[in-house]
Amino acid sequence: MSDHQRLANLEELLKLLYEKLGYFERQLIIAHDPSTKFDLEQRIKREILPSLRSYEAEYWELCPTIVISDEQAEMQLVQVEQAVQSIERIPPVEYPPELFFLLQEIRTKLADLDKAASAKLKVVLPLIPVIASYELEMDTEGLMYKAWKSIKRLVRR
Repeated sequence: MSDHQRLANLEELLKLLYEKLGYFERQLIIAHDPSTKFDLEQRIKREILPSLRSYEAEYWELCPTIVISDEQAEMQLVQVEQAVQSIERIPPVEYPPELFFLLQEIRTKLADLDKAASAKLKVVLPLIPVIASYELEMDTEGLMYKAWKSIKRLVRR
């Protein structure tokens, strides 16, 4: 079986398990009898969640890394900017005030074209596979920006 077929199968299995989990969680809310609630909690804990976590782990191992070229990223940024402009043309009465602040934040991000679109380093160390892992996320935007500026200055000299 190819990785693509396995990914499709895993997606189907995960969808079914999430539906099953949702069903049991709804039953847990509806149930009045403490023993029924306990049974439902145990089924979720012992049957559904372990299967779900193992299929999720396999899915993310097989999931291909998505690489976006600079041209594609620039096209997406242009589309975002066009969307922001079209939203800004709508009279302020028709949207909530929070949207105005979000639009301003998007505008400032779009105006800062020297910085990379994504600049985070994420490291995950599996301590006990499928059960526990240590995840570290660092914002490298400032560090990489400063390093790139220094390199550009050295090359220009």
